[in-house]
Amino acid sequence: MSHTVHFNGGRDARGHLDTRESKAKYTIDSCVIACPPHPQHGGHSSDRRLCAVSDQLPPEIDCLRITYGSWDHGHGEYADVANALEWAHNRYDQCGLFGYSFGAALAIGVATTSTCVEFVSALAPPQSIDDGSVVETTTALYNTNIPTQLIYGTQDEMISINPTVEMLQQNASSDKFDIRSFPTGHAFQMFLDKVGIAVSSFADNITNSERKYSA
Repeated sequence: MSHTVHFNGGRDARGHLDTRESKAKYTIDSCVIACPPHPQHGGHSSDRRLCAVSDQLPPEIDCLRITYGSWDHGHGEYADVANALEWAHNRYDQCGLFGYSFGAALAIGVATTSTCVEFVSALAPPQSIDDGSVVETTTALYNTNIPTQLIYGTQDEMISINPTVEMLQQNASSDKFDIRSFPTGHAFQMFLDKVGIAVSSFADNITNSERKYSA
């Protein structure tokens, strides 16, 4: 089931919180905040990539699919993600971030500056937002200290992610990153279920040990 929530911050940002009735009792509550693509290109909480991830998450992990407030060149949208994370952090024991395209860069940026994020998963992130003044993706990825998943399409026609992937593979700690690719373009058509499963497995592996400890 899903219901709408609103965040603090003075913007009209909101989210759809997906929860499962079958959620087990006496476990640590976890939530993934899912960030949509560029709002000027139709990005919103019902994006198919966000829904695919939400559909595949285990019952113990809720999903907060957000819609940004009024367009603010990435700055206000960054604040929307941070405010959504704050909302979730006040209600859940564990929080992770997932984003697609524009939303992936925002998720990475917020994750590197927050102390309450357990993990971040980025699907096809661009190199930067607003010429790097909001987020410079490669630098943020390299400096992150939390488990990070990077998923990209080898036939992506909109962004060039190969330099980022190569840098991470050559310089970053191998146990910190989960790098995956699919033979598809930027929209990940025909691979939505596989993307959802990959993100779900990554999130579940990180949160599962603490859930078992609390049972």
